[in-house]
Order: sequence, then C-alpha cells, then structure tokens
Amino acid sequence: MAQRTIHYLIGEELIADGGVRDIDRFRVGNLLPDAIEDLVYRDLTHYQYETELGGRSVRFSDFERFRRDFAPLVETDALYLGYYMHLVEDACYRVFWHRARFAPRDMTRENVAVLHNDYHLLNYYIVSRYGIRDELVMPADFEAEPVRRIYPFLLREFLEEMRGDFSERPQGETRFLTEALLERYLADSMDVCRDALRRILSGAEPLDPRALSW
Repeated sequence: MAQRTIHYLIGEELIADGGVRDIDRFRVGNLLPDAIEDLVYRDLTHYQYETELGGRSVRFSDFERFRRDFAPLVETDALYLGYYMHLVEDACYRVFWHRARFAPRDMTRENVAVLHNDYHLLNYYIVSRYGIRDELVMPADFEAEPVRRIYPFLLREFLEEMRGDFSERPQGETRFLTEALLERYLADSMDVCRDALRRILSGAEPLDPRALSW
C-alpha cells in the first residue's frame, strides 16, 4: 500500500480541486484504512479480494463494495468519501507497482522492509516539494462511527505517529521507490482518482474496481 504522506498529498490535490465539503473529515478518511495494529488486517480494511479475470487470478480492492456497505455515507459524509478514495489510490499504486516496477514474487519480508524505509526517506521530499502541512484533526465521537464495524481503527495513535512524517529528515538513498518513480505514480494515478471522485460527487456510474486489478 502507498505510504501515508502519499495518500495525504493526493487528498490535498483532490481537496484543492473543489467539491469536498468537510475537509477535516475527508483528510482523516483518506488515511483511515491504514490505522491498523498489524499488516495482517490490511486485506480486511482495504477490501482486497481475489477473482478470475481474463483467465488468470488477480487481486483487486473492492471500493464499490465499501460504497454499498456504507450507503449512502460515501455520497454524504466526507470521512467515508475519503476512505473510498484511499482504496482507489491504493489500487492505483498496486497497479503501478506490479506492472511497471516490481513483481509480486519479489515482495519478500526483507524487500518490504526496504520499501518502507524508502517511504521514510521520501517524506522530506514530499513535504518540501509539495508544501503539505500537518492539518489533521481527530473527529469527535470517532468511537461511534459506523466504519468501525470493519475494524476498531487505532486512529488517534495513527495520527499522532504520522505527525512525525512532516518533520523527519532521515539520511540515505531510496532503493525501490525513487523520487522519479513517485512522480510517475502521481502522474499515472491523479486522473484516475479525480475521475473516481467526480463520479461519486456527480452521482454518475461509479468506477469499476476490477478496472484497477493487479
């Protein structure tokens, strides 16, 4: 899955386009699926499934199922809209990563650790290049949110930990996700994300999740 500052950056770009009504709730929703205790829960919070497509087994993030599960909140509540967009952003990231750069068989535990270190190394680049700031606000009465039916998200702890991303400056060089690849991912994904958001806001036919399978 994409690093949290990438999600935050994409969210800020979508907010800047206009149409998002409650910016604070959207920002949090756009990070929420990653507010988990362990990666073992990732498939659960990211609605990831396997299916047959074109005679082969593929994975996809079923953001359309999330939209149905929480109807009509995705259309009416920015936190749920942000969650939906996180799933779209991660699907774009998976497609980009698996098709353009890295084969699934290469994602060993060691390489995942290297990739996560790349995320830390890129935080300063993202913050300085795009001028993003920590503007995260913990929602009131989060414990009562229907989305917690999926998982008891550790949101407060997650947001506190993320605040360090805006100021850290670790030393070293990235190995897998370079600055150039990050820019390619953003170029490849922003139009898809904008289209997915436009469809929801306008009441048009939602994006088919299988169009972003990997």
